[in-house]
Amino acid sequence: MWKLIGGLLALPVLLVLSVLMIFLSSEDYTRIIRLNWELDLPASQDCLYETDSGASFGGDGERYHVLEYSSDGQLRETLEQEATPISPAEEAVTAILDGLSVPADQRPDYADCRWFTAFRSEDARDELYLLANSGGTRLYVIESLF
Repeated sequence: MWKLIGGLLALPVLLVLSVLMIFLSSEDYTRIIRLNWELDLPASQDCLYETDSGASFGGDGERYHVLEYSSDGQLRETLEQEATPISPAEEAVTAILDGLSVPADQRPDYADCRWFTAFRSEDARDELYLLANSGGTRLYVIESLF
């Protein structure tokens, strides 16, 4: 009888651990971009910096990530196919980065970047700024979700 009860109690624990392993072993932040913005970006080599405005029940708030890529041109090519080029929006991006207290050495050099965006049908107020440096080795992801 105790073995049966022990086995039944172990099942939910194993299920929770399995789900955590799936989420923790996922590619990188590009998976979240794919889910939120329907952009299929190549997996990055590393996340050099990340911050956000804190946990929220609905997932809203502001997020900032600096992703590192190899110099093979795959990032640039994918952005040109998947995202929409935009004119620089330095004031809007600076306001978000200021609100997140991002240090100056972790911010993009606006003059060295190409600017892209994507749109969400869920809420027109949501904003995404993708800034790729001229070498195609860094992607700065700035999100504001409502």
